Amino acid sequence: MSNSKWFSLVITRKTLLIGIIIFLIIIAVLTHAAIYEYIERRMYGVKPGVVILGHDLGGLLEHELYDALISISEGETVEVQNASYDWHSNIVYPERIGKVIDIGATINSIMQAPANSQVEFSLIYVIPSITQAHFSPFYHGAVDEQKFSLMINVDWGNEYIPSMLDTFKRYDVLTTWFLTGNWVERFPELALKIAEAGHELGNHGGWHGKASEMNADQVRDLILTGEEKIVDITGQKPMLFAPPGGDMNKQTAAVAAELGYKTIMWTIDTVDWQRPAPTVIIDRVITRIQNGAFVLMHPTEPTAYALPLIIEQLREKGYEIVPVSQLLYE
Repeated sequence: MSNSKWFSLVITRKTLLIGIIIFLIIIAVLTHAAIYEYIERRMYGVKPGVVILGHDLGGLLEHELYDALISISEGETVEVQNASYDWHSNIVYPERIGKVIDIGATINSIMQAPANSQVEFSLIYVIPSITQAHFSPFYHGAVDEQKFSLMINVDWGNEYIPSMLDTFKRYDVLTTWFLTGNWVERFPELALKIAEAGHELGNHGGWHGKASEMNADQVRDLILTGEEKIVDITGQKPMLFAPPGGDMNKQTAAVAAELGYKTIMWTIDTVDWQRPAPTVIIDRVITRIQNGAFVLMHPTEPTAYALPLIIEQLREKGYEIVPVSQLLYE
């Protein structure tokens, strides 16, 4: 029986040379890749020693930052929370401002940061739609500037509104009209004309009811009925609520707040519904005016006559007329 060799390996000089060349090529490729990556990170990556929340980001490329920041930012966001009312204890719990990480802006800050620096997360603050302030009525707005508002409550009358609108247009004045749902239903074209003129619309309730004598559900119905009719006719959703007749209590403001409304009262009452002489209305406004005032009016004949003089005299004193919401935001 002859001897058989299952495996035979003969290393020649040529084979050895080829192996060495292949090995050197592999080493060269790997080395080149490592050198290329090193250069790329030095030129285009985050500069050395850049830190966020204790995490060193040096050398990371821009496309690598997103996943890294998502991981690092866990627990840094804060969920926004509206103020709320506890109907059992009559306590208003405060709102909480939300915080959201702006990943894109944070990445830009990191990429532009100098070496050995600390970067903070770029934040987007989310403002609650309902704050503690919603649960108390507003009797005036910001007082740091010579500005005031004309608030016109409308549940009856239509004869003098066109002339009032003409006056406002002539003097380039925007006001806030608080309309009841019943009035909007009776005079839809006039309500639309007020809105189209650029005036702010407020909610005066679905009808002229006494909110202080209603339970919470009835107040809610009063407000939502007015809102629905105003939106249907004008397309403008009111965010301010003027209780009919100024009749309200803490419950009224709480219900309005839960619906996203700020409750508006007044600083100066012209009592024009009694239809005094225009000079009486003018005097009541001019002598009592103050920064941030809400001046209550109705669409009466003496009011229509008094408006031009009120606007002119107060402008001479340096006052500017703005919608109610503008005074609140300021």
